[in-house]
Amino acid sequence: MRSSALAYLSIARQVLLAPVSFFRGMSITEGIRQATYFALLIYYFRCAFFFIGSYRQGYFFDPRFQAIAPVSAAAIIALSLIPFLLLLILYSQSIFLYRIANFFGGTANLEAAYKIFAFVLFLSLFQFIPVIGTIAHIYAIVLLIIGVREVFNVDWISSALALFFSFVFTAVLYLLFLFLPAYLLKLVFVSI
Repeated sequence: MRSSALAYLSIARQVLLAPVSFFRGMSITEGIRQATYFALLIYYFRCAFFFIGSYRQGYFFDPRFQAIAPVSAAAIIALSLIPFLLLLILYSQSIFLYRIANFFGGTANLEAAYKIFAFVLFLSLFQFIPVIGTIAHIYAIVLLIIGVREVFNVDWISSALALFFSFVFTAVLYLLFLFLPAYLLKLVFVSI
């Protein structure tokens, strides 16, 4: 356990301090197990931070929501499944990035696209700190562009466009399949 935690901290340090050498040396054929565990660990930390922040601000004890138990077993199960939903979003972004980067002449595979997103995800832990979170997100975008450029062997503009279109297509996909059905169900059940 300790060696894997040190390995994940080493990955985070290499991505933050030497991204070009990390992405050049990253294996694109050894599988995605380490990247998946790394992403799940980051997502669980983010969900824990979100839960603690929401709990401290009183969102779970709002009088409007007292018909439902504030913290129930179902709520804990739902919160524990959120990282897996976020992992699906990460995978769909990887699919779009892989297809678009190959359209621009990229040479890497889907595993490489997945690893780029998963290893840069470490910076999202800083999103809860007001000024540092903004700087971390800007740096994460720069790291993603560097990762796509180094792994897929495309130029800077192609890597930026591939990332932009992968974000846009992922947002449209989840608006169509998650937001729109939820909104339509709300319209149907509120009007009844």
